[in-house]
Formats: sequence, structure tokens, C-alpha cells
Amino acid sequence: MTPDDDELVKGCQRGDAAAGDALVERYWDRLYAFAYSLTQDRSDAEDIAQETFLRAFGRIHDYVPDGQFKAWLLTIATNLFKDNRKSPKAREVNSDRIDERVQERPGPEEIYDNKELLKTLHEVIQTLSEDQQVVLLLRAVERLDYPEIALILQVKEATARWHMYEARRNLRQKLSKKFPEWGLIDE
Repeated sequence: MTPDDDELVKGCQRGDAAAGDALVERYWDRLYAFAYSLTQDRSDAEDIAQETFLRAFGRIHDYVPDGQFKAWLLTIATNLFKDNRKSPKAREVNSDRIDERVQERPGPEEIYDNKELLKTLHEVIQTLSEDQQVVLLLRAVERLDYPEIALILQVKEATARWHMYEARRNLRQKLSKKFPEWGLIDE
């Protein structure tokens, strides 16, 4: 039987390196994907994922196992993302960076259209506030519920819902300006 997160955390707290390895194995891909969704840069995503684990394991003795380890990791990653964006050394997001994972093999026109759509969507998402970006990604990509998102952002659930409402509203408005034929806004 596979140990749950709390059992692995307790193992880490006792100094069991294998328990730490198991937690990294369990959450690395998911944490990296989340960080990549925020940064749109593989190197930055890897840095955030690594730093998240370094900070988590550096403070593992402070963590009280309560079934929220994933949320704790996402909180650390979110804070690192926000800190990096505020840093004067923070790099501009390059809108040319697009994840080119496509499940089907479309023709050249479809590839161009998809890249343009992804580029536009990424540009519009980058205009949202940090909180709106994070809530949108936690909800849409990580598929977390609002209580978990509130825990990660350290806000009330109503505030998390409000950020999501605002993110959707802003996306709809901004995308309707770029793609009026979609009819996203009823006037």
C-alpha cells in the first residue's frame, strides 16, 4: 500500500530521505506544470519547482501533517512566483514562448491558428492581476476547489471566488475585443 502524504511527511521529519524522494516524485511533474502555466518559461518553472521543494524540506519540521501537503507546496510556489514578479531582476514574459504540445497532428493552417490563439490567450492572461492569474490556473489547470484555492492564497473562500469571477469577466471582455466574431459579450 502506498503511503499517503502525511505518512511521507512524518518520515521526512524523522530524517527518512526515501520519504522525501517519494514526495518529490509524487509532486514534481504537477508542480512544474503549475509553475510553467504561471511563467510560460521552462527554466523559470524548473527554478520555482526546485526552490519550492528546497523551502518545503527546509521547513518540514514546522509543517503539521493535516492532509494539505499539496496545498502547502502550491502556496510556496505561488509565493515564489509573486516574489519573482516583484523582483527588479524579473524577466519580461516572452509571448513567443508557447507550449507546442498538440495531441493531434493538424495541418499547417491549423497549427498557425492554434499558435496565434494560444499566443493571444497567453497575452490576455498576463494582463490579469497576479491573484486572478493564480486562481484561474489553480482552478482550470490544477482543478482545485475554492476552499483549497483560498488556503493556498491565504484568503477567504469568497475572495478566491471573487478573483475567479473577475478573471473570467476580464478574459471575456479582452478576448471579445480581439475576437468580436465569438460574441462573448452580450450588449
